[in-house]
Amino acid sequence: MNAVKKVLGLLGSDISYTLSPLMHNTAAEALGLNYSYNVFDIRAKDLPAALEGLRALGIVGVNVTIPYKERVVKYLDALSAEASEVQAVNTVLNQNGTLIGYNTDIYGFAEPLKVFKSELEKEQVAIFGCGGAARAAIQALRNEFKPATVFILARNEAKSNALKEDFERRNRSLELKTLNMADPKTLEILRDCKLIINATPVGSAQPSASKDPLVPAEKIWTKEQIAYELVYNPLQTPFLQGAQEAGAETISGLEMLIHQGAKAFEIWTGNTMPIELVRHVLLKALETN
Repeated sequence: MNAVKKVLGLLGSDISYTLSPLMHNTAAEALGLNYSYNVFDIRAKDLPAALEGLRALGIVGVNVTIPYKERVVKYLDALSAEASEVQAVNTVLNQNGTLIGYNTDIYGFAEPLKVFKSELEKEQVAIFGCGGAARAAIQALRNEFKPATVFILARNEAKSNALKEDFERRNRSLELKTLNMADPKTLEILRDCKLIINATPVGSAQPSASKDPLVPAEKIWTKEQIAYELVYNPLQTPFLQGAQEAGAETISGLEMLIHQGAKAFEIWTGNTMPIELVRHVLLKALETN
């Protein structure tokens, strides 16, 4: 008789595009582990009940994605140090009925960027977005890369200001500034940034996501810059295409997906994800789509 599989999953909304099940199920199968990773597409009002369901059903753990990375915090029993610091959670472990929140996005963001570490110190960085992914990126930049300034750009100016103030309240070791795309000086500032990050869903396969470019590519990109796209599906986005055409260095969102996923997999199972196999499988799936 086959043993009952241990359940993992993803909590989010409008997430039919996700490759997380393929990533984690590939890893579990390769290692001979008895886990099954599933998608739990839930409404915002059902988030508290969904988390209680983890306890009741004995679900081992879940990832958390848009738009719940910040909302989920208040429903958990404990937070890891990094999750507490950024007040955003992308991984939950059910430890005998105690729900513990982690943020593996910080690690996942930092790993692919480390090859550029020496180039980023004391440079200017810009980040589009002010949600959970942006929080993780800012924390990783502060921990690992020591840029001079991080500029935050978001459609909701109140939210970007709130993000800036939240980080400053807890730690002033990194200078944060907000920018408005309506300001003529913003494009000039972006041209002077060594690294520009897309931490929004813009350009993604998420049905509700905008497909319009974040910025006019011909007005900001140069070959001296680095473009870091956190969207992984599709593999090529307008953000990356504009940067590549200008000769800039680029980092695909697939790399962050894999590295944050590997850290979550380790938290849940105690095993190391076979990263090269997972990358091969995910690339094949994305290229087929």
